[in-house]
Amino acid sequence: MSDVSSILPSGATLQGGKYRIIRVLGQGGFGITYLAEQTGLGMKVAVKEFFLKGSCQRDATTSKVSVPVTDNRELVSKCLKKFKAEARKIASLNNDHIVSIIDIFDENGTSYYVMKYLDGGSLADRIRHAPMQESQALSIIQDVADALKAIHSNGLLHLDIKPANILFDDRDRAVLIDFGVSKYVDNQNDTTTTSSLIGFSRGFAPLEQVNATVSSLSPATDIYSLGATLYNLVVGITPPDASSVMDMGLPAFPPDISEGTKYAIEKSMQPRRKDRPQDINDFLHLFPEDVSSEDEDVTVIPVQAITTPRPVRSPAPSKSNWYLFSVTLALFIGALIIAGVALYQKKHTVTPAPVDNSRIESLQNEVKSLTTRNNSLQKQLEDMRGQVSSSTQSRTNQQKQIEDLTQRNRTQATQITNLQNQITSLQRENASLTNQVNSYRPDAERWRRQMEVNR
Repeated sequence: MSDVSSILPSGATLQGGKYRIIRVLGQGGFGITYLAEQTGLGMKVAVKEFFLKGSCQRDATTSKVSVPVTDNRELVSKCLKKFKAEARKIASLNNDHIVSIIDIFDENGTSYYVMKYLDGGSLADRIRHAPMQESQALSIIQDVADALKAIHSNGLLHLDIKPANILFDDRDRAVLIDFGVSKYVDNQNDTTTTSSLIGFSRGFAPLEQVNATVSSLSPATDIYSLGATLYNLVVGITPPDASSVMDMGLPAFPPDISEGTKYAIEKSMQPRRKDRPQDINDFLHLFPEDVSSEDEDVTVIPVQAITTPRPVRSPAPSKSNWYLFSVTLALFIGALIIAGVALYQKKHTVTPAPVDNSRIESLQNEVKSLTTRNNSLQKQLEDMRGQVSSSTQSRTNQQKQIEDLTQRNRTQATQITNLQNQITSLQRENASLTNQVNSYRPDAERWRRQMEVNR
């Protein structure tokens, strides 16, 4: 009996010596990828071999691939046809952010396609030790979104977006690879038309993919994975699996992540498909700043990357003005709450009872002190609002100060709320004691009269 092996050995050749195998680059459920040399040009390439894990086996002597279990042969045949059809489709896409396929052929009882070798490493390598800067992560996500836009417009779903499947070329551009679990989609019915197996990567796949619900797969499935990839980049950990997101939502984000990016991730990773962006343009419009037109691809520009002022578009107010308005409104609401507490105290003053009111007075003084500080913060915000338009750099610095002041205001507002709760509790205790004193008064009066009679 011949020996059995799962991979081609180093030094093995394909296409009559045109390609020489160097080593294995990676192995998944649907195939094996090798680093090889195109001997005629002396150029390194990546060769993907169809090899369905669990169904295929290889003769170590002849390298021929076979399917020993008869019941598996129909499935392997379908997957092999899909492998070749999608390779041809990918080769036709011609996008800078999609791996280039330069050859396809049959040999050893299976099929191969040859890709340009990308030697810039993977995105997974770049975040192995620490999260990525938000602006850099957004730039990479934009490149992957551009790739997905081309893929989806040609009726394909990738279905395995994750950092390990994003490599970098010699110009440091992000390039999407590994279409091993991709599927065709029926754009009219918004459902997949293939019946092959559904693979998924835990943490990056939504529930409809994890549950192998073929009819529910759509571009929104890839968008979930794109949001999960962005989460992985800026947080530095693999996202929780889809069932955990459904039950408990996403964990808290680090404080340095912008609200716009957090919103984009949370919206993209909604458990229900219909609650996510339905196409890549919708996904890109989730971010705080974007430039789009009907004739050009949508481009995301992170807030941190803006170096020149944008023209004011009437009638829509600028986002910085909206931000200042929101902060001012929050301060105004806080002032109303404090005023309401003061009015409540004035209208509900109880009859002095045998309890020390010094604690209440002390808390009220703290409330007044915090209110004064809040007013001071509001004055600082108003002063900054008048200076925001002076320059782009100063606007960025002032917005940072505004965020810091807003955070301090929120902290103080929380302290005010806690103090107000303590005041309310003491007032209730005071009222209770007063009621008890009042309830004793009739008995005390009777005892006083009885003592007078006894005299």
